[in-house]
Amino acid sequence: MDFYENLDHHYDKMTRFKERIDKEKAVLQKWVEKYKFQSSVDVACGTGLHAILLSQMGIKTAGVDIEETMLKQARLNAREMNVEVPWLLSPMEELKNNLDGTYDSVFCIGNSIPHILDKSSLKKTFKGFYDLLNPGGLLAIQLLNYKKIYDTKNRIVGIHREENTEYIRFYDLYPALTFNILIINWDGDRAVHNLQSTELYPYRKEELESSLYREGFKEFEYYGDMEFSLFDENSSANLVLTARKI
Repeated sequence: MDFYENLDHHYDKMTRFKERIDKEKAVLQKWVEKYKFQSSVDVACGTGLHAILLSQMGIKTAGVDIEETMLKQARLNAREMNVEVPWLLSPMEELKNNLDGTYDSVFCIGNSIPHILDKSSLKKTFKGFYDLLNPGGLLAIQLLNYKKIYDTKNRIVGIHREENTEYIRFYDLYPALTFNILIINWDGDRAVHNLQSTELYPYRKEELESSLYREGFKEFEYYGDMEFSLFDENSSANLVLTARKI
């Protein structure tokens, strides 16, 4: 996926990796306490923040991503944070073929599922998640609430500036959902910009639930964020879905 490969050294700055460590660790601690899992796979792990934090908590964790550039940075981040994590290069659709063993939980967060654009690939992905889980295992998926995004026509995902570089993340909603990252490098009053774009699919709650149910998942729960607030399809910024392998 050239979109993320080309972000290279920008990714951690854009997502504020270091600034988010304490908050994300506190959030994940709540998940460990609530669902009591001892092993996990962080799917589409990016540069490894959540996999690293789970490992620091004593959770046996593997990090998986489709981009070697992301995993290269994840290895550097893990080394800097004094933790060892096994990293695997694999697309989501082929995860079960590339990762050995089973786990108590699978996390696919960071709005990663919308990168799957067709039903066949989604089916393979969810079947792989199911096969990777131990009986009773937890699946957690987090994505943006696309119903709210389309209802409000709010195209801005985030704006962040790091020294002389500005990152603007935004959507084109029609004719298809396109995610854009505009990177602006400022030198005084002179700006040089680079725009990168990729197509996404705006999955909704019912579509995800029906697809997961067909692969055997049960006991669905929904939250509006990773801190377990109630999900409201009209107002929640995120859709967080959990399901069990029963």
